[in-house]
Order: sequence, then C-alpha cells, then structure tokens
Amino acid sequence: MLGFAKPVGRGGYNPETCPTLETAMTTEQIRQQQAAGFRNLRFAPDLEEAYRRTRSGLIRQRARPVSVAGLFLFLIYAVMDALTLPPELAQVTVSIRLAVTCPVIASVVWLAYRASPSDRLFERIYTLAYLVGGLSVVAIIAAARQVAFPLPYEGMILMLMFGYFAMGLPFFSASMVSLVLIVGYLLTELWSGMSGSDIATNLFFLTTANLIGMVGAWTSEYRHRAHFLDRKLLDHMHQAARDESRRKTELITAASHDLRQPLNVIDITLESLSPSKDGPAAHPATQQLRDMIRHLRRLLGTVFDSARLNEGMVQAVVRPTTLAPVFRDLNDLLADSLGNNKIEVRIDHPGSDLQVMADPSLLSRILQNLIFNAVQHSSGTAVTLSAKAMGSHVLLEVADDGIGLPPGLVDNLFSPYVRGAGPSEYPGLGLGLTIVQEFVALMRGECGAESRSGGGSVFWVRLPAAVTTTHEPAPDSRILSDCEHQAG
Repeated sequence: MLGFAKPVGRGGYNPETCPTLETAMTTEQIRQQQAAGFRNLRFAPDLEEAYRRTRSGLIRQRARPVSVAGLFLFLIYAVMDALTLPPELAQVTVSIRLAVTCPVIASVVWLAYRASPSDRLFERIYTLAYLVGGLSVVAIIAAARQVAFPLPYEGMILMLMFGYFAMGLPFFSASMVSLVLIVGYLLTELWSGMSGSDIATNLFFLTTANLIGMVGAWTSEYRHRAHFLDRKLLDHMHQAARDESRRKTELITAASHDLRQPLNVIDITLESLSPSKDGPAAHPATQQLRDMIRHLRRLLGTVFDSARLNEGMVQAVVRPTTLAPVFRDLNDLLADSLGNNKIEVRIDHPGSDLQVMADPSLLSRILQNLIFNAVQHSSGTAVTLSAKAMGSHVLLEVADDGIGLPPGLVDNLFSPYVRGAGPSEYPGLGLGLTIVQEFVALMRGECGAESRSGGGSVFWVRLPAAVTTTHEPAPDSRILSDCEHQAG
C-alpha cells in the first residue's frame, strides 16, 4: 500500500516529503554515482542538489543543541574573563562576548526553531555565525596583545575544532572559514609586534590543528554522502515494493470479482437447468459440473485469502462473539456446498451457547476450512464440529473418523503447500491449513492437530473466552464468509 510520510517539525527537511527531489533521481543514477565515487565531495548535479537540501535540513536540526551549548560556553567565558583578567582588558573582552558573540549565537538558536528562513539560507547564517565567533576570539587576542597581557592562543584551536566537529559544517565551508580565522590571527600577531619565531610556533600548532580538523571534516562528509546514497537507494527500493504491493492489491481485488463473476453465471444457468425436487434426477454431467464449480470457487478463495494475508489486507476485528449464529450459518452453507459428497457433517449446537473473543467472519472462515479439509482428506464417513469451555478459553474441535494423520506429516501440517492423503478428486493447493493458522494468529489464538486413539484425527482451535454474555450478530460481510471461498 502506498503511504506518505509526515513532515518533521517546522523548518526541518524530510526527504520523503519532497516529491520533486524523489523524481529528480533514479535508482540507476544512484548506482552510477556509487560506482563513480565522490572523493571531491561532489555528486552529479541532480544528486548534489538533493543532498544539499538534505544536509541543510540536518544542519538546522544539529544547530539547535550545538548553538545552545556554544551560547552557554561563551557566557561562562565572559564570567571567567571578569574574574581572571585585568579590569581594563576584562571590560573589552566581556563586551565583545556579550555584545557581539552571544547575540549572534542566540539569533542562530532562535532561527533554528522557526519555519523561516529556508534550510539553505539558515546554513549560510550558521556558517557566518561561526565566522563571527572565531573573529571575536581574534579580537579578544588582539585586545590582550594591546595591553601586553599574555593571553594564550589556544582559544583559536578550540574555535577550529568547534567548527569542524561540533558544528558539523560541510568540509569546504568549514575549511574556508577556518582559513580566514587563521589568517586573521596571523595578521593580529604581526600587528602586535610578536617575534617571527613565536608567530611561526603558534602558526605551526594552529595549522596542525586545522589539518586534523580538515581530515576529520572530509571523512565525516564522505561518510555522510555515502549514507545519503544508501538511504536514497533504500527509499527507492521501498517505494518500488510499495508500488508492487499496490499493483498486487489492485490485481487481487479485480481478480476476486472478475474470476467469480463467470462462475456465478454458470452456476445460475446450471440451477435453471436442474430439474425440480419432484422431477427426475439431475443429469450426472450437470451435477459433476456443479461440483467442479464449487471446488473452483474454493480454490480461488484460498488463493485470494493467501494473497490478502501476504499483502496485509486482512485485519481482525476481535469482539465478544457467540458461537450459535456462526454454527447456524455454517450448517446452511455446508448443506449447499458439499454437493454429492457422502460424508456426514455434524455440528454440536449445544456447545454454540459459548462466547469467544474473535472476529466472527474470520472464525467462520477458519471452521469452514477445517471442515472442508476433513471432508476432502480424512477418507472417513463423518465430521463433527464441537466446542467446549476450558477455563479462560474455548476449545473448538473438528474431528473425523477417517484414516488419521500420517506420523511424518503432523509437524508440517500448517506449513504452506503441504497436503495429506485423500481422494484424488479433491486436488488442492495445500494452503487451507496455513490460512487457518494465520487467521487464528490474528485473533491471538492457537491451533493444532492430532490423531485420535480410536481412529481419525482432530483439528482444534483455542480462543480466549468472552467475559460478556451479550449475544453478537452473525458474521458480517466485511470479509466475505462464503464457504465456497475456502479449501485447499
């Protein structure tokens, strides 16, 4: 079934909500990009545009906690400056932090939670905020040099690492801003008259830190781009699976109607050709044809049930259900559907006063499948449906007096395409008991089978007993409970 994802928050980009980007790339383009590589951190134009939009949305989300942390740190530094630096220097540094750096970071925090500006514009503002924060550190170092206070340059290294790792800026953006900060610091030291050897030493450590940050940023963006391609490829595969599921659903719905329609017409025609009850017996060929139509309906029902289960189209609406109307409808359906079969089907109506927690329609289908399975494969003369209370559960049993279960087949009876011995005129698909197990599981029950000591076999279904005594109506038509639907 085709589904649509919901947007993630205000101002956050969710690639699944942007159909223009999804249609701008194909699975083949993604595979070609993976094969070609992207060591220069660039994709083909269509993929690059989609990646940058995704990246901008992620940066906006990342900016929220990172900017709050940065604002908190600069406020702490302002307090430390006031406590540890000379008053005339502290006045300058605290003013820079509180009047420039902190307002800029606070603006980033505010914009990160708003619907505007766009993610792409916010990324530029975020990068600019990094530049302003770094230049404010350069300005503080310059102020310290002016009053001949030995303020260390390690604050620059902290800013470089903050830009490369904590902020998560793209490789090229972080590298260019960091280069500007290093050049600004170098000019500041030259202006302050620092000796060439001291400048060279400081510049060596700053350059080393910058190179480490560049390598880390390149590796991080490369991995993020690889993850982006993998995720997009997976999204395409999921979309293809959803489209295929939708096509299957449409096919099942159409086939369910179109294939049964001619069978109904044939059945009605045969009914009109059949003699009255008081007239001569029906022609054997006519009766055989009617039996084959019934069997074909059951086979189609089995196929459609299996397809609906595989596609998740069957959902159980569990409610307190009285067995009486279910048993009564079964009795009427079986009288018409067994045709010329000589086996006797007995229904224990006294046990139908019990109530179970079940979906009435699915429960009817389960019992139909079990009864037809016994009719077709037991080689017996009678099949009995009964129910009895067992503590907090109700046990439903379909028993026969036939040949019993082959020892090697008991463990696999409910597996798909497993068929037991039986009369050759009842070919099937081996899916009937599998459908029973699936329907029972939907109602949180249990089922099984075993041979009886006196001969024959018994198939049982255990469902929770209902706590209410309110009688429920007969099975609804939400899922057709036509017993011609069942078998296999």
